[in-house]
Amino acid sequence: MTCRTLLIATFNPGKFREYKIIINQILKLSLNLISLKDLKINEKVEEKEKNYKDNAILKAKFYCKISGLPTLADDSGLEIDYLKGWPGVKSRRNEEGKELSDKKLITMVMEKLKGVPFENRTAKYRVVVALAFPYKKRIYTFEGKREGIIAEKPAKKIWKGFPYDSIFYLPEKKSVFVNLTPKEKAQFSHRLEALKKALPLFKRAFLQNDKKNINEK
Repeated sequence: MTCRTLLIATFNPGKFREYKIIINQILKLSLNLISLKDLKINEKVEEKEKNYKDNAILKAKFYCKISGLPTLADDSGLEIDYLKGWPGVKSRRNEEGKELSDKKLITMVMEKLKGVPFENRTAKYRVVVALAFPYKKRIYTFEGKREGIIAEKPAKKIWKGFPYDSIFYLPEKKSVFVNLTPKEKAQFSHRLEALKKALPLFKRAFLQNDKKNINEK
């Protein structure tokens, strides 16, 4: 592995593709990105924390330790204003904590917003990205968000692992996320907003090839 290798700690191929577009194409960082699948890592981390930041840190530390590589992990969720931020950190689960299929998650949201007018269906995607390095104790975190509206009807198309993209309407594009190309989606992604904040760290850690340049402040 080169000093410019970064592990993207996800089992979701769609998420890995999005990070490749953001890091390599949009931010134009010449990093070698690899996935957990590339390393044949099968261990999963239980996301038991109560907020995005702590879950992201938990995953970044775990996969950095077992891989020995700089590692990026995130935790994200959909927050619906009318429902006081629900489902939030439990965006993959129902009220009892059981993980649901993509279709069931969409149906659950549609039922809770039944009859709510379009103008009251405002929502946001929120993410916390954590970066861990084998030679540093500190875990760096960066937050991003993207405002939108929950559509009154879901799109027929579903991106596996991204159920809410079928109902998250982006006013800037006059479209739900799922009807955009992967690059168009990445350009409006909450993950892009987080990584823009991480850009100075990326440049110090990877592009200057000097580990000591990562300050501890």
